[in-house]
Amino acid sequence: MFRMKGHTSLCLIVVAAVLSILCCGCGSSSSNNMSQAQAQAVTAEVSQAVAQALASAFSLNAPAERTVRPSLSTVVRDIRPNSASGCTPTANGEDCNWPIADSGPCPQGGTIAVTGDIDTTLDNSGDGSLNSQLTVTPANCGVSSLVINGDPSIGVGLNMSFTNSAPVFPITFSESGSISYGPSPSGSCKFNVTYTITSATSCTIAGTACGRSVNGSC
Repeated sequence: MFRMKGHTSLCLIVVAAVLSILCCGCGSSSSNNMSQAQAQAVTAEVSQAVAQALASAFSLNAPAERTVRPSLSTVVRDIRPNSASGCTPTANGEDCNWPIADSGPCPQGGTIAVTGDIDTTLDNSGDGSLNSQLTVTPANCGVSSLVINGDPSIGVGLNMSFTNSAPVFPITFSESGSISYGPSPSGSCKFNVTYTITSATSCTIAGTACGRSVNGSC
């Protein structure tokens, strides 16, 4: 009789332990997901870094403090390739190259860097195209109570055309890659985001970041 009670107690302890492990596993899985607001904030930080890097490369007016978000549409609107810097004359116009190497602070500490090259070909009328592949790499970058790092980085592709040395709309940026984040929640996730600039004052974000749908202005 006493043996039966002991056996029953042991079974109850084992069942309770198994249920505790299972419940903890379920809880940790859900807590690792980045929130909608955090995904939106990280996306905005990447957009800001790209805008700041382009402004620096072309010596354009942009907010000196990164806490003031530069407008990507305004920065792109003001890009004007010229022979004064980074361009080489050709028989039919000019070829231009601008190296990108920009790094700045994140809102809650750490840095976010943008590197790459911008290549442009223009004819004598100022018509042509610009192509670029940029790499965005956060390093212990604090955003929305998260610390993000490149895993290994986020790539941003840019293709645009010029007429009379002025940008032709629409202009599209394509963003893909992955980051890691923590400490709570923590994990790694992918980006698949598009920026579409339809005018000098209109830039929209659409896509997915860290499993969340993101949208808004850029």
